[in-house]
Amino acid sequence: MKLALYHPWIYVTGGIERTLLNIASRSRHDWTLYTHHYDSASTFPGLRDARIVVLDPQVSVRRALPALAQAAYRISRTELPLRDEQGLLVSSEGLGDFILSRNEVPTVCYCHTPLKILHDPVTRAALRSRSFRKYAALRTLAPGFNAVDRRMWKKYQYVLANSQETAHRIERAGLPAEEIEVLHPGVDLDQFTLHPTLPRERFFLVAGRIMWEKRIELAIQALRVARQNGADASLVIAGGVDSKSRPYLETLRQHAAGLPVEFLIHPSDEELAALYARCMAVVFTAPNEDWGIVPLEAMASGAPVLAVDAGGPRESVIHNVTGWLLPPTPWAFAEQMKIVADDGPNGRLVSRRATRRRAQQFAADTFVQRLDDVMEEVVLSGSVERQILPATKLPVQPRQIAKTASEDSGA
Repeated sequence: MKLALYHPWIYVTGGIERTLLNIASRSRHDWTLYTHHYDSASTFPGLRDARIVVLDPQVSVRRALPALAQAAYRISRTELPLRDEQGLLVSSEGLGDFILSRNEVPTVCYCHTPLKILHDPVTRAALRSRSFRKYAALRTLAPGFNAVDRRMWKKYQYVLANSQETAHRIERAGLPAEEIEVLHPGVDLDQFTLHPTLPRERFFLVAGRIMWEKRIELAIQALRVARQNGADASLVIAGGVDSKSRPYLETLRQHAAGLPVEFLIHPSDEELAALYARCMAVVFTAPNEDWGIVPLEAMASGAPVLAVDAGGPRESVIHNVTGWLLPPTPWAFAEQMKIVADDGPNGRLVSRRATRRRAQQFAADTFVQRLDDVMEEVVLSGSVERQILPATKLPVQPRQIAKTASEDSGA
């Protein structure tokens, strides 16, 4: 079956782009990816093998409100040059919905989040603290944006959300969806592998895009406190940086002055996999992540995760079994970092096999297979048979898995 996928911009190495790559490379269907902005040099190399059509005129990737308004307008005026594609998947992060203004084709929504600065209270509060002027402008524009967005949502035949957190945002935003199925994006279990006997080195890893929304300064502050309390550990920050995030990177470098912090910008997949395999633990500081592919990649590599107790990590990380869900303060993270560092490179706090088993519940192939089924059912019949897969089940409670994890101690 020939299908179309629309995402406004493909230009970084983030969780959404990893998901697009999995769809394009693993699906049994034939996909054409449509976008208003594509930069092959700054996103995953594997996407160069996909069929990507860049729409004209292109849109800016800046997140300033005037640029967002212009992008929404251009997207809404675009008629996709569909040829023989039978269905459309909209990769929705807030603006993607507007592509439905001029396109009538059986359509499924895969929602990464409704527009986050509008519908995530944590992001709204962060924006307000950074720039009250932008926050006030956002409140002025919000009613008009929401009205148009709700009209676009009425055109979806079916809605998939990447997490329970995102499904709750959809409901709170009042976006019309008769049914929302949670389908978690998966991890490539071949790319991120378990090395049971590889010694862990004395560093913590922050992986993923380097941008202010990830609040990476929390990891640096926590390292400073942990070292003041005697922790023998360093920090590696590895991720992509786009042009608008370069000032934030410089701010992070200033925060890290005098600390053993290494910045690895635009690591390759091979470099990232090696860091996951060697680190003591991964530190994930996003305040209210929609889902979070980084914790999955860490667990697939046998690395425990220190994450903020909010958003997507609540659905993937099992506290005290595959990592720790913590309050968003430097002191809480520092305390756990000290415990992990004191446990040593061959620590027994978390079983590598337990983390790997958890990641296996979110396999990329399982995700793509269910997505393929949904697209097929919508195109052929206009309806979808609800299916609950292992990747969409709620996390197992720690008490139920703790015995199994302890049996693997030392692995």
